[in-house]
Amino acid sequence: MLRLFVLTTGFALAAGAAEMTAQAARGKEIFFDASKKTQCATCHQLEGKGTAIGPDLTKIARLSPKAISVAILASRTVYAKEVELRVRKKFPAMIATETGESVKLFDLSKMPPEEMTLEKVSIHAIKDNATWRHPPESTGYNSDQLADVIAYIRNVSFGDTKGVQASEVK
Repeated sequence: MLRLFVLTTGFALAAGAAEMTAQAARGKEIFFDASKKTQCATCHQLEGKGTAIGPDLTKIARLSPKAISVAILASRTVYAKEVELRVRKKFPAMIATETGESVKLFDLSKMPPEEMTLEKVSIHAIKDNATWRHPPESTGYNSDQLADVIAYIRNVSFGDTKGVQASEVK
């Protein structure tokens, strides 16, 4: 019985993920639009494509469209930090991993973000970021485009085919 449930559930997810609506397809185009330096895929990954620097968007897919829109358009994010080196150079970064002696991070002042590993002794401080802005905050996406991107995130995350109305993201 349990095996049948797992097989059935796996098939349902695979079938849902394979069925992409026209709206989700438009959202996918925006998400991966290489003509924009601020494309979502610069820092996020979906369907095994893009770069997994930023948070996993499948974890927010079940939030309301308005909540996802707020996250997309947020001018600040808890994930971005300000790294100050002992030589007093500062830059916004996203911390990937830390070991006893080093920190792997992505320098967000570069586009695309540059991966680097720093020895902890070269770092003066890692603080809350007050200057870096989440790129979609300034891209000028309209409500229809945001709804399309959210429909794509929800479609690939849990097979949603209902779509998102532009009025739901305002």
